[in-house]
Amino acid sequence: SYVLTYVRSFFRTYIRTFIRSYVRSFVLMFVPAYVRSFVRSYVRPYKRMSVRSFEITYLLSFCRYFFRSF
Repeated sequence: SYVLTYVRSFFRTYIRTFIRSYVRSFVLMFVPAYVRSFVRSYVRPYKRMSVRSFEITYLLSFCRYFFRSF
């Protein structure tokens, strides 16, 4: 029973880390493009440079927040 509980906990942690890494890669793949289109559609009247800098700062803050939550 000890071995069973050990294997169970090992698999639980392994699956958890796998899901976390998968979700992280998924988010890092899809969120930047979505945020970029969102920012472009909403901040089009302003300058292009400001849009770019705002985009970069927003993405950095989002990634920081996201990695802190995990």
